[in-house]
Amino acid sequence: MNRIRRYLIARASAARSARGMTLLEIMVVIAIIGIVATAVGVGVVGYLNKAKVDACKAQIRNISQALDIFAADSDYPASLTTLTEGTNAPLKPKQLKDPWGQEFIYNYPSAKGGGQYDLCSRGPDRREGTEDDICNE
Repeated sequence: MNRIRRYLIARASAARSARGMTLLEIMVVIAIIGIVATAVGVGVVGYLNKAKVDACKAQIRNISQALDIFAADSDYPASLTTLTEGTNAPLKPKQLKDPWGQEFIYNYPSAKGGGQYDLCSRGPDRREGTEDDICNE
């Protein structure tokens, strides 16, 4: 008799622990997952924007080096497309676009002074003359 009683109690407790989650519990779990996903998403977007800015600065350095090498043989070119012409061209046409898909702005002689030329990206907002423009030093 004692054996049967222990068996029934064990079976009842197993049935209680095996039942599913309530709708409220599922909704709370989904809400928590949503909050965590939003926090992660916001952080990732910030890192992606910073990565594009860093990539743009690196591109400007590379183009500046190509301009300086070109100027060692002659004067600075009138436009950046000169650096992509010929079989020994130092740059490819796709390298003349910033990470946001816009062409770099090149002015020779420098309109701002302080350097031989101006080389700028319009930055994340894709508009020239705003605070987020990225230019050579």
